[in-house]
Amino acid sequence: MQTKAESLNAAKCRAVVIWIDWYSYHVARFKGLQAAFGVHGEVYGIELIGGVGVHKGYNFREGVQGLPVETLCATKGWHDANKFTLSIALIRRLSKLSPELVLVPGYYTLPGIAAAIWCKTTGRISVLMTETTATDHVRKGWREKFKSLLIRSLFDWAVTGGAAHDRYLLQLGFSQQRITHFYDVVGNRHIQESVSDIRLNSSPAQHGLPDHYFLFVGRLAPEKNVTDLLDAWLEYRARGGQWSLVLAGDGPDGPTLKERLNASVYKKHVCFLGHRSARELLPVYAFASTFVLPSKREPWGLVVNEAMAANLPVIVSKRCGCAEDLVRPGKNGFVFDPSNPEMLTDQLSLMSTYSEQERSRMGHVSLTLIERYTPQNFGQQIVGIADGFVRDQEVSAKVIAIMESAARINGD
Repeated sequence: MQTKAESLNAAKCRAVVIWIDWYSYHVARFKGLQAAFGVHGEVYGIELIGGVGVHKGYNFREGVQGLPVETLCATKGWHDANKFTLSIALIRRLSKLSPELVLVPGYYTLPGIAAAIWCKTTGRISVLMTETTATDHVRKGWREKFKSLLIRSLFDWAVTGGAAHDRYLLQLGFSQQRITHFYDVVGNRHIQESVSDIRLNSSPAQHGLPDHYFLFVGRLAPEKNVTDLLDAWLEYRARGGQWSLVLAGDGPDGPTLKERLNASVYKKHVCFLGHRSARELLPVYAFASTFVLPSKREPWGLVVNEAMAANLPVIVSKRCGCAEDLVRPGKNGFVFDPSNPEMLTDQLSLMSTYSEQERSRMGHVSLTLIERYTPQNFGQQIVGIADGFVRDQEVSAKVIAIMESAARINGD
């Protein structure tokens, strides 16, 4: 009996995945696709730009050497590149590769729309990769109607991170039967194995880290709400709390946060690590006591996946798309309202009263919950879509053959 991957290879099904610029998350997803389609599967990648990506001024790009990935505009950043020129280059590349299935990164860019139109005009299957929720932005009626028409007309399937993304697609009129999951994934196994090794063979001090700390990883930007996290932590310390605060990331709010601390007696207990690569973050996750994501707006929050893969309890804002899928309040952490800093202070205080054993149990729940959210499962979801496409093509070919035979018989 053939596996899905074997049946796809036999059918020569080819898939292409497109992203604007490739981070470590994208590389992990791509490898998950490769594994799901088979070692010799027809999976190709397209990177639109090789410079600074959607976060202007910050380059989080990871190398794609050794992967079948082509960068269309290697020297320019997203905000500098001509989107019309990119769209033409993308269409040419798709025409050359001639895939049966194309994974498109959203519906909000001209190249993304161009890729979906190419699929429609050539009879290929288009899969929307989306992690948008209804609360990400202020929604306007006319714009939502246009968006609804766009996604229902151009996309055959959608792959999302979780429930909040599903609800928004349904709100836009997309079919529930055409939605699949596990878009928001990271390399769980690599993280778990790496942090276990780091904990076994080193100490926090060897990495310049305090013994107990709350950890935030992300851009120091207004939507991440790090200012309120700092204020909540300062109140936590004023109440007698002892844990430090570690902030890993760069961003426009960095100078303001540091200035805010200048007059504080707790200044020395806050560590600003700056931007760290995925590899450099491993010891930071390994020795954290609890992870906190306080965002006011966050489509998902892949750093929560990383923290949970590192066996950590998590405290997550309810505005994060992952909150309802990944956090079980009281089991592996807490969910809080980002408009209520006192609520966050209370949760910081409560978490720090738990024993090492209690936090370890919460971390184990985190690890159990995140087990399904893997690049391999993302790949299997896409294989399922492609396999259905192959079956439809085979059925269509058989129907045509039967009709042609019937026509010849009638002609005789």
